[in-house]
Amino acid sequence: MKKIKFAIIGASETENTKNLIEEIKLRGHLVFLIQPKNLVFEFSKNKKFKIKQGNINLDKLDIFIFRGYNINIVVAKILAEKLIRDKKVVIDEVLGKRFIPSKIFECSKFAEYNINHPVTFQALDISSYKIILDKVTFPIIVKPLYGQKGQGIIKINNKTKALAFFKKNPRGYLVQEYLKTDSDIRVFVVNNKILGAMRRFVLSGDFRSNASLGTKVEKVIPTKEMKTIAIKATKAMGYEIAGVDFLEYKNKLYVLEVNSTPQWQKFKEITGINPAKNIVSLALKKYKKNNTS
Repeated sequence: MKKIKFAIIGASETENTKNLIEEIKLRGHLVFLIQPKNLVFEFSKNKKFKIKQGNINLDKLDIFIFRGYNINIVVAKILAEKLIRDKKVVIDEVLGKRFIPSKIFECSKFAEYNINHPVTFQALDISSYKIILDKVTFPIIVKPLYGQKGQGIIKINNKTKALAFFKKNPRGYLVQEYLKTDSDIRVFVVNNKILGAMRRFVLSGDFRSNASLGTKVEKVIPTKEMKTIAIKATKAMGYEIAGVDFLEYKNKLYVLEVNSTPQWQKFKEITGINPAKNIVSLALKKYKKNNTS
């Protein structure tokens, strides 16, 4: 059996990475850890474009799984685009095609696909925010456009405080209606298949429910409606792997966001499901299809 060479891009020392490594080796293949910050891009006189990390030539590898690349997003996008041109297997492939790491872009896709979502606004200067703040009902949620794991999200209770915030921060944030709830639900999707779901409870004295912040989590069985919307939202973003976050408010489901590189430590612990198995299976399926065709 040929040993297929995997690369995990942007890999950090997390349980997610360890799960992927274990699954790849269990199937008899090789795996290399690649950090975007350590890559060397070479454009030679013979018009060749090469990318290396130390003595590892990425042209010699077969499958590339992108993880944790947000701080090096430009490098990651250039790399993914090149790999796709070279007929390599890339997960998630959208990174080298039409990936825009912005919550406003995400909102635009929700609108295009008619996916229910909290009312959201974004502007670029204080005069525009004054118009927005006349329309909204307080409190409001303010989120960074490129945030993750609940970082940088704040709740603002009145217009005076909101104006003061946006005078200092006129760019890089969006305004969202606050829908009070005691929990949200993360549905895990790989290759348009629902793996499972977990409920994350809002932290005491807070309004966030991110598992990375230490919130209480429990396993749930996703409803048929959740499954349908989760697949629709994942397709709207063009993702192969996704963590779709739902909020239930007044008997209605709202999609909060679709995470393209969801963490799964807590999900695996609560559900007993290891997404690494599905991700490696997807990668090998794509590799086989590429080499058959």
